[in-house]
Amino acid sequence: MTYLVGAGAAPPLGDLRAAGPGDLVLFLHDARQRPDFARCWEAAGVAVFRGAALTVVMA
Repeated sequence: MTYLVGAGAAPPLGDLRAAGPGDLVLFLHDARQRPDFARCWEAAGVAVFRGAALTVVMA
């Protein structure tokens, strides 16, 4: 599954933390505008530790 994190949308943090092998966490270029960006980034770190792939789009 692909989890998109951007300025206007993000999955629930619990879903993001539960991601694992075969999943992709995709941070869009505007994700840092989110007031909860640090919490999303931390949840993505848990997902990566569990085996998910992480991609950050810089544009």
